[in-house]
Amino acid sequence: MANSTLVKATSAGDHLWKKRLAALSLAPMAAFGLVGCNSTSGTEEGADVEDIVEEEPVVDEADAGPYDGVYDQGFYDDVDTYVGEEVTVSADVNEILSPMSFTIAGTDDTTVDALLVLHDTELPEVTAGLTVGVTGTVQEAFDLPTVEEEMGVDLDDAAFEDWDGEPYIEATSVDTSLDADS
Repeated sequence: MANSTLVKATSAGDHLWKKRLAALSLAPMAAFGLVGCNSTSGTEEGADVEDIVEEEPVVDEADAGPYDGVYDQGFYDDVDTYVGEEVTVSADVNEILSPMSFTIAGTDDTTVDALLVLHDTELPEVTAGLTVGVTGTVQEAFDLPTVEEEMGVDLDDAAFEDWDGEPYIEATSVDTSLDADS
């Protein structure tokens, strides 16, 4: 009788073990089935790889990094996007305001307002009409007392009153060796 009890216990244990084995064998198939589910996928029959691969996102040039080009209508329209960024602009010197500051004019084909450029050292080689390349940080709004304090200079109030609140470039370098056609 002991043998019949042992056989029943073994067959019950085998039966439980077989159920567990069956359940575990279904888990990988269920996982593979879920991987194939994608509500955004469509038929790809007859499609080339180029058709299936996602397109590259369009990058707005204003977000592509620092500006390096002529001072023109495009730069003028987007000047707010360059605030705090280092840019390089080329243009003709419009007016000398002090030994450390001048304005640049837009290209001949634009009616862009002049842009103020400040440098922390004197620029004796800069003259009106000269084509220059200015590299520096675009500042949001000129404020004479703040600029005077930061630069440690006393600027002529009358010469800078029209620039109050206007964007400007705090130049780190001014290249005077450019051709007039740059």
